[in-house]
Amino acid sequence: MFIWPLFGYPRTVHLLMYRQPAQSTDTVSRLQGMRDLSEESWHHKIGLQDRLRNLLSGYGYRLLETPVLEPTELFLRKSGGELASHLYSFTDAGSNAVSLRPEFTSPIMRHYLENADKISLPARWQYCGPVFRFDVSHPEASGQFTQVGGELIGSSEITADVELLNLAVGVSTQLGLDGWSLQLADLEILDSLLDPVGVSARARSFIIQNMPRLREGRSAVPRLLEEGRHLHLVGGSNGNGDPEDVALRQAVHGLDDAQARSVLLGLLQWNSADQLGQRTPEDVVERLLSKIRGADSEENLRRGLELASDLAAIKGEPGQAVESVRKTLASADANQDAVDRLSEVVGLISSGPDARGRMVLDFGLVRGMAYYNGVIFEVSHPGWPGALGGGGRYDTLSRALGGGEAVPALGFAYNLDALISLGAS
Repeated sequence: MFIWPLFGYPRTVHLLMYRQPAQSTDTVSRLQGMRDLSEESWHHKIGLQDRLRNLLSGYGYRLLETPVLEPTELFLRKSGGELASHLYSFTDAGSNAVSLRPEFTSPIMRHYLENADKISLPARWQYCGPVFRFDVSHPEASGQFTQVGGELIGSSEITADVELLNLAVGVSTQLGLDGWSLQLADLEILDSLLDPVGVSARARSFIIQNMPRLREGRSAVPRLLEEGRHLHLVGGSNGNGDPEDVALRQAVHGLDDAQARSVLLGLLQWNSADQLGQRTPEDVVERLLSKIRGADSEENLRRGLELASDLAAIKGEPGQAVESVRKTLASADANQDAVDRLSEVVGLISSGPDARGRMVLDFGLVRGMAYYNGVIFEVSHPGWPGALGGGGRYDTLSRALGGGEAVPALGFAYNLDALISLGAS
């Protein structure tokens, strides 16, 4: 075999020997939602990452990198069934159910729980890296994008909420982006409103998920009440009836909801994995659990939906919106502590230069993950179809992921690719 020597030939000889490969009609294209990045674009992106890293570092947030691949269960324990259909999931060679991470919050809480004995609270971490989400209804929104953000674990103080919100709104200012706005709500206020009604945790979850629809007002209640009947949220469940329901009820007796879901999921996968149709196993399990645990009275669910619709309709300038919330809570004889707390947070944020004139209280706002339980927020821009970023408080996520107690925590994340698309520089 003749081999060209490495030296002794002019560079032009090598150039002349190169032949452009013929274009094939059967080339493999990149997946939808996955993008190539040129060197120029890469340098721009890295420059923005460095600036945001410095911003977060100035608040004491330390870098933390988590695996791209995690157990699927990590994202389903508290994130809710909605996330299940957005995961890039598969079974690996060891028969483990794994997923590409769709967000950073659960992995960072997992990291804390695994190393809690070595970590002093409050702990602050920042991150930047790829996440992956699939959307069947909007394939154009599927794929890989870069998330940058921070998580603060171990503080329930108002100062922690203010710190995170100031940091979140500071991102847009740091990158020279104009025209953005901040939408803010508090799920603890909704809980306070529903407490006197006495609806169950599953009914509360149903109401929270439907807050955007309840913005229509009480006219939306009959439609949602019918859906509640279909989901077995209302109606009698007295321990009698279908023998199969009785057997399932006995199987999960004494277990909390997380344990019951694991048992039901195992039974479902063993007994009827080929009969799910278009539904995910998690969706079927949620319906089974709602059915066998019992149900709220129809009157309680209706009252809960009516009050929630009154709250969901409140949107506007912070001062006026807070007063409207106080009236709604008073109409239900509900505790006012949560709105007092939110009012204090809003007052501290509004006085800052970054958020002045950009904040709107919107109580129809719902974040996509079910683990939020307090202040929630989104940052939006008219030039981008979805949220640029957002976050909130998630004090119960630690317990859902196996921790022995609830750990106060909150965080935020931005879609860095969206910021770049809007001209961040």
